[in-house]
Amino acid sequence: MVPAMSSRMTILTLVLLGCPERRAVSSSAVDAGGPSLVAAAEAVAPISAEKLDGWLRYHRALSAASGVDGGLDAKGKALRERAIRAEAGLTEADVDRLEELIGAVVTQRTIGKLTGAEALRGFDKVTLTLKPEQRQKVEEAFGDVKARAQQGASLDAERAKFGDDAVTLVLAREAEVTEVWDSLLNGRGER
Repeated sequence: MVPAMSSRMTILTLVLLGCPERRAVSSSAVDAGGPSLVAAAEAVAPISAEKLDGWLRYHRALSAASGVDGGLDAKGKALRERAIRAEAGLTEADVDRLEELIGAVVTQRTIGKLTGAEALRGFDKVTLTLKPEQRQKVEEAFGDVKARAQQGASLDAERAKFGDDAVTLVLAREAEVTEVWDSLLNGRGER
């Protein structure tokens, strides 16, 4: 059964994926007294099980810490975020890359659940009740929809961009990753 997903969260997910990339704020800029936008100088390490574990720990820790700000200003929050990220063994570039991957995979999987296999099964049931000539016309008209749904379910674009191993890592822990991602989108975590 497909988990219920609010239209607000779906729209937010799609908007976030369409937004221009964030520019990382260097930790030295934060230490200097004010964040300034600079290009990330850190190299992006390959996505590994350890990096995915770190991302999960990082967001859970951020979520836990967000309720106990204790009046921290922006600099204090940035320093706290940097400390939590370092403790999770991640760089800003790692977090950005992981969030790009996770956002793409979770979004495609959610869209697939809403419009893909489940919808196609319902479509197939309905077409079986039609007369053969009607069924043929409907199947011809919606053949492209079926092809696109199957293509999205395969995550080919994500596999091409991030690598098969990275997508497989996320899918292996899909429920856990989706839960943390949804929490992040619903504002129960920072970032």
